[in-house]
Amino acid sequence: MFPTRIQLSKKTWDKLQYLQTQTRVTPNVMARIAIMLALRDTRTIILNTTKPEQMHTINRDVLFGEQESVFYLLMRQLAYEQSLHYLDIQDLIRSLIDSGLHKLGHLKKLSDLSSVFE
Repeated sequence: MFPTRIQLSKKTWDKLQYLQTQTRVTPNVMARIAIMLALRDTRTIILNTTKPEQMHTINRDVLFGEQESVFYLLMRQLAYEQSLHYLDIQDLIRSLIDSGLHKLGHLKKLSDLSSVFE
């Protein structure tokens, strides 16, 4: 399963908080959306294995909520299909969130979020 605490880079956390000010969607929900977007289009995932110097720690229960097992299985499937079994789960989570956030960068208000799901 996932580690108890997930370590995100400060840059990623700042982006999540910025999106919260734009859309009023909490960072943990926005991170879940980012992960799902990255999993939907696995060709654009940029794997980042460097450890961030400044980190923000978030509990896995807060990040994944009741869907923790679903996220875990989806990430395991991705790791299997892309031969990423060597990758640390923290690095995979950070990479998925960063890739998904890149796709969410255009959001200016909550109604813009609907275009992401089309």
